[in-house]
Amino acid sequence: MTSTMTNTTRPPLTCSVETGCSVAQLLASLRGETGSFALESSCNTGGYGRYSIVGANPIDELGHHLQSIDPGEDDALSVLAAVTSVLPRIENPGLPFVGGWVGFIPYESGEAVVGIALSDASAMRFGLYDSAAIYDHATDRWTVMAVDFPQSPTPAGERIDLWKRRLTQAADLPTEPGETSDRKTVASARSNMTKGEYFDKVERAIEYIRAGDIYQVNLTQRFTVESAVDPLDLYLRLQRVNPADYSAFIAYDDQAILSASPELFVQLAPDGSIVTRPIKGTRPRIGSDDAMRDELKNSEKDRAELAMIVDLLRNDMGRVCRFGSIDVTHAAQAETHPTVHHLVATIVGCINENVTAVDVLRAMFPGGSITGCPKIRAMEIIRELEPTPREVYCGAIGFIGADGSMNMNIAIRTMIHRRDRVHVYAGGAITADSRAEDEYNESLSKAKGMFRALGIGEFDLHENNLNPNGNQ
Repeated sequence: MTSTMTNTTRPPLTCSVETGCSVAQLLASLRGETGSFALESSCNTGGYGRYSIVGANPIDELGHHLQSIDPGEDDALSVLAAVTSVLPRIENPGLPFVGGWVGFIPYESGEAVVGIALSDASAMRFGLYDSAAIYDHATDRWTVMAVDFPQSPTPAGERIDLWKRRLTQAADLPTEPGETSDRKTVASARSNMTKGEYFDKVERAIEYIRAGDIYQVNLTQRFTVESAVDPLDLYLRLQRVNPADYSAFIAYDDQAILSASPELFVQLAPDGSIVTRPIKGTRPRIGSDDAMRDELKNSEKDRAELAMIVDLLRNDMGRVCRFGSIDVTHAAQAETHPTVHHLVATIVGCINENVTAVDVLRAMFPGGSITGCPKIRAMEIIRELEPTPREVYCGAIGFIGADGSMNMNIAIRTMIHRRDRVHVYAGGAITADSRAEDEYNESLSKAKGMFRALGIGEFDLHENNLNPNGNQ
């Protein structure tokens, strides 16, 4: 579905705020507020992940628009296209966010988009925000913004004043909110498959590769932790032990999404330029960091994995980008993160006229780095091999702005907090020369930061095979 926003309207009101408040302090001050969120960056990778955005109290929610959905015909992205198309087009004065829809798209929504499952639009969550506080990690400065949408209940100036007060008052909170919480609140994490079952699924995936069905496929396991830990405290711990460029905290109903993702799915600027940065190839940060990083950079297997995903994404982008505009600016760049090293590619392009952010999502979602290739067949195999839904994991978290922009992560290193239970997901790409033991250990390396936040050590992992239907 292609849609267009209405004519450009005036830019948002903005104000710089001089304060020593941290992102963690501001987010902690919003505890209990409806729809509080943070799209947070550690600014680890140069020009990417420079800003953190914090908001609360959406003026509209996607759930209010779902009554008109026909499950047999409409998918989740059709709903998103409908609500984003009626936003007034906001002139951007140079901010990363000028108001818009913030939320997440579950992985299973992608199954509906490519036609291998029925739509469940109710699993997607977005709220419409008409104000926010924005932290620039490069300049250590806060800016607050507010824009007048038709649904806005109060004038923009009042919302600016509210954010100024929040930032001033939050600066007096403890510098490490949540630090006094009991870290050892859980005993163990249990996987949705035993180690032996995981090995069997790796071998089954390799059989599909050798039969010519696919070239690679992403296999995920889900760990479940029984814990009474507060979701915001858990997120603040996660940020301390595993800061990332595309972290996110989104609270809704009796649930919360906590992400420490290092991966940019898609960044769309108001001028139509587009960037994606797929990750493939991982080494744990143990022993000599230089040695592990060099091993990754020189690994033919990992570079081949990434090259396949780059080709897949170039093809996806080609559906919405101008001919000749797509360029691979970095084919395989080694990046160091708190618990692992990754190989990352950077692909840029420019979208065609009249293409919207949701059109881009329809062309590219879900991201090829977490499916495999060819994408649709890999997704069918994932559906066969994995015993539980991925939900937001391997979906996308971020925003679609009223200026036509979009910034979405790939929701890896992501936890779902649901009442007194936390789901932790981790996986990796299976190729023809994968070794099951190595793939299993890689998944644990990727989950290490989340386990640390939960107070779980490597000897606290249990191999219990959980009942998928009893573990939601």
